[in-house]
Amino acid sequence: MVEALRKEQGLLQNLYHPNVVAYLGFEEGTKYLSIFLEYVPGGTIGSIYRTPDHGRFEENLIKFFTGQILQGLEYLHSNNVQHRDLKSDNILVDANGVCKISDFGISKRTSENAYESNLNTSMQGSVFWMAPEVMMKDQSRDASRGSGRSSSGSGREDNTYSAKADIWSLGCVVVEMWTGQRPWGTMQMLPVMYASTLGHDTPSIPPEILETMSPTAVQFLYSKCLCWESKGRPTAAELLSDPFVTERDSTWTWHNSRIGRSVAQKGLETYRNASYSTNGRAARK
Repeated sequence: MVEALRKEQGLLQNLYHPNVVAYLGFEEGTKYLSIFLEYVPGGTIGSIYRTPDHGRFEENLIKFFTGQILQGLEYLHSNNVQHRDLKSDNILVDANGVCKISDFGISKRTSENAYESNLNTSMQGSVFWMAPEVMMKDQSRDASRGSGRSSSGSGREDNTYSAKADIWSLGCVVVEMWTGQRPWGTMQMLPVMYASTLGHDTPSIPPEILETMSPTAVQFLYSKCLCWESKGRPTAAELLSDPFVTERDSTWTWHNSRIGRSVAQKGLETYRNASYSTNGRAARK
């Protein structure tokens, strides 16, 4: 845990973007280590949709959040950083609706282009948001140990993965926002891994919700973000020019939306109750 915090601190201290949680400092004592981050009072995307009065999001709000997450991802990837654990509970929202990607505990900075790099590490991240190539990486490792053969014989580009895995995770976050629940619904981890790697399945959206989605929303999600083959997924920069992100209702605003007003009020109350606060992560030695 201590070493993981040191790595996270080393990564965060060089990141500066409005859609990435800001690093404020690092403190080390004889019995503890702490990372201090900016305070974001609105909660996470996950906590917002789990609020009973909120539930799943409207399309305008999904577009609003998705564009910001992509801005953050584009910045990270252009700096050769792969997040590797993108999910709704790792995306903070402030009172003005600004999204901030957080929790870089298992993130990785590579020495080459994030989309061309081939990470050769074991399975990292949360299974329900995990790209199939990341799951297959760990399965191939186990298989090669048992057979004595190199894992490169499986036919999947030496069983490595790149920042395209973050794009899949973004698609899973979009599924969360549409449905108001985690991707893959009530399925457990092992069935999800089999469905994704062997069945080439993707997280589904109930038909009654799917029929309310615009054609550009469906294409953005299933033809691009959740494309099973990683090569078929666009980069974050390419997705920023997708019609789903760029074509917005000019009459819609965050502060006039039901969820926006609720989150803004929560943020105001939080600031009133605390003259100074920070989010912090700490570990004892």
